[in-house]
Amino acid sequence: MQHINVFVVDDHQIFLDGIVSLLDDEPNIRITGTAHNGKQALERLKNVSADVVLMDINMPEMDGIEATKKLKISHPDIKVLMLTMHSEPRFIKECLEIGAKGYVMKNISKDDLLKAIETVYQDKSYLDQDSQEKLINSISGGSEEEDDRNYDELAAQITQRELEILQLIALGLTSQDIANKLFISKNTVETHRKNMLAKLNVNNTAALLKIAYKKGLV
Repeated sequence: MQHINVFVVDDHQIFLDGIVSLLDDEPNIRITGTAHNGKQALERLKNVSADVVLMDINMPEMDGIEATKKLKISHPDIKVLMLTMHSEPRFIKECLEIGAKGYVMKNISKDDLLKAIETVYQDKSYLDQDSQEKLINSISGGSEEEDDRNYDELAAQITQRELEILQLIALGLTSQDIANKLFISKNTVETHRKNMLAKLNVNNTAALLKIAYKKGLV
């Protein structure tokens, strides 16, 4: 397999050293550089190549969210994998919205980290199990009135293709990610999404996922 050039950004030197040591012996991984904050990373990435950037969130001078925004402008082909201790759904959603391809916790196993790096390198989205659960739980709440509604007809109303798209939405994939994965257009994905909203008489994707979660479809 071709080498994956990895650049690591974290303000804690001991963690930075640990990640470099962890990945250094992997035959298909090449560490091309490190940085202690987003500002330093953007400067150093002008002179070194990187396929995947492992990005922390909380850092001095420039945090990982701001750095990711700027990096997607200056180096749109570089894939960003957030590697952080923050499991709050708001952070996960924001990072995915600004262009990060993956989001994993710092307590991830080596095997899962390697899988995450390889997945985002292939331009696919990756969320670890904890992040997936946090996202699902963040949309599983609702009013008693909503909870009393009967959605037993859900499975019958949603087509197999719509279900496939719904499951990918639950994993945090964007419409463009889903389109690429299923070899269809982004507009087709959006049409399926709107059809599902209409069928279930809900106003947004969060409400749609809430029903799907309750029914065990995602």
